[in-house]
Amino acid sequence: MLVRQLFYFLFLLICFHAQAQYKIELVDSNTFALGKGVVLSKTSFRGLSVVDDQTIWVSGSKGTIAKSLDGGKTFEFTQLKGYEKSEFRDIEAFDDKRAIIMSSGTPAYILKTIDGGQTWKEVYKNLDTAYFLDAMDFWDEKRGILVGDPIQGHFVLLQTKDAGETWQELDTNLTPKAMIGEAVFAASGTSLRCWGTFGYVGFVTGGKISRIIGANLSQKYIHWKSIKTKIIQGKSSQGAFSFTRNDSAEVIVGGDYLSDTLVLQNSCIKYHPPSKYEEIFDNNIDDVKGYRSCIEAITPSLFIACGTSGVDIYQNRIWNTISNNSYNVVRKAKKGKAVFLAGGKGRIGRLIY
Repeated sequence: MLVRQLFYFLFLLICFHAQAQYKIELVDSNTFALGKGVVLSKTSFRGLSVVDDQTIWVSGSKGTIAKSLDGGKTFEFTQLKGYEKSEFRDIEAFDDKRAIIMSSGTPAYILKTIDGGQTWKEVYKNLDTAYFLDAMDFWDEKRGILVGDPIQGHFVLLQTKDAGETWQELDTNLTPKAMIGEAVFAASGTSLRCWGTFGYVGFVTGGKISRIIGANLSQKYIHWKSIKTKIIQGKSSQGAFSFTRNDSAEVIVGGDYLSDTLVLQNSCIKYHPPSKYEEIFDNNIDDVKGYRSCIEAITPSLFIACGTSGVDIYQNRIWNTISNNSYNVVRKAKKGKAVFLAGGKGRIGRLIY
């Protein structure tokens, strides 16, 4: 009995320490410089790219783009003229001047800036209502890839080899087949990830079935491999929404966005991931505390997940909620330690750790 009480005390101590060590600091909306037409209370952010500890780019609904050059102390927001109805669900920035944004819905747009967002060049446009772009990622400053919902039974994949100046759609012979009722979620721009020097790419799906699908595009003969995740699935609102990977683990999060407080198979993890996708992801005994739309690795042993019902830290194989505020996306600096979050009603936060 004493041993059990001691174990319970130590468990509570670990949980309390994790909650006390991490917190989300809201970025003061009074520091925002608003462009014409920008109404933050009606703006939802899902795209986020943290270049370094000083440079942060954000994208979202109603054609809204934001940028900070002082570590999030101040942000300047702009509503792109001609794109006021566009949902820019993902953004990839390379420095304070160069960034690429992607819209979900119709028309499907990809825009690029090389002057810090003063002007944007339309590098891709598709008026076909069947196209719905979900997420993009880059191996380096030249080569990147984008995934869209399936058309005629195959997932749409667009690739660039010239820093986003042009985008080529991969032939269906080179793209993976989708199962009936399967799609990709455009909730945070992290349903797709690239890794390695070039070639390795994976994305997660949801709906009637939830899978993680991956391939090495540098190979002469591309072979897509997939495994079914252990995330809750079966409905159009359920499945895997995001994944991340590092040298220690590969973590998938998701759930049911229509029941965002439901704690039931919202995460799964694979430790020390090999390259083969036949390996099994396991559910944790301790699950993330509700639907989560984004997961990001902070260190090899520290992960952060966010969703509309809160933010959780994963450490020592335990999930702990550190905020009940709603966020859609969380990203760590590519070069640095800064971690930022963004969500609905113009909310932007900074992780203090």
